[in-house]
Amino acid sequence: MSASGKEMITKAWDTSAPPIYGCLPGIALRRVYVDTFGATMMAFAPPSTPKSPHPTPWAGVRGGFNFEGRVEVELTDMSACDGLTPSVAAWLVAAVLRLRIPTPIRLAVIGNMPFDRMGEHWQEVQAVAFESAPHQIGIFTAMRIEVTNDQLSWLRDMFPVAARLYHDERFFRAFSVYDQAQWTPTPEMATVLVWTAIEILFDLAGEREKTKAICRTLSDYVGVDQSDRDRAYQVIQYLYYKRGQRLCHIAK
Repeated sequence: MSASGKEMITKAWDTSAPPIYGCLPGIALRRVYVDTFGATMMAFAPPSTPKSPHPTPWAGVRGGFNFEGRVEVELTDMSACDGLTPSVAAWLVAAVLRLRIPTPIRLAVIGNMPFDRMGEHWQEVQAVAFESAPHQIGIFTAMRIEVTNDQLSWLRDMFPVAARLYHDERFFRAFSVYDQAQWTPTPEMATVLVWTAIEILFDLAGEREKTKAICRTLSDYVGVDQSDRDRAYQVIQYLYYKRGQRLCHIAK
């Protein structure tokens, strides 16, 4: 590893560096160093009691998981989260950031205390794996980046809007389905879920001629004039056709 690479990693892991990142009232983002990992093992005999370990010999299984946590979302004032539960509020921060930041973002673990206290109070830790899918689908430009002030400013503007809209049943369903698309096993399944989220958001799921309804609604939404809407209609029609092809591919 080059000297500049080591310097970058040291900086990213320096938990004594100034915190971000105070970005929202009641919500703080700060640097942490947390590696979450697990190894899958096989045992060949039952434990002697329900609480005792399996007896040796054991054998390792290739796989398991390993997630690198470098930023912590801390909820310091739940009254700032528009009535959302702690887990939903933390997830929504990550989900909103995923809309803007071109790097894999996942809420790997939810805990009952800040990570910098967990080592000292390990017996009191209650940590739950959250977004633990083995892969993540997205258009990423880097595995790790430094968040910019513009991106944090965008989060400050968008999170209160998303928290308010989350109480709307249709938005909740549409955004949840959209966000779930990145954790599916294949890009084909992800494509279908994204289009499903669009249908829910624009209330088009019950339309009889769904293709025409979707093309017309979306082209009206994105077009700035009639010629622009006509061009958009053709593009959307083609993309929705490709979605149908992917659906057939999944069925086969």
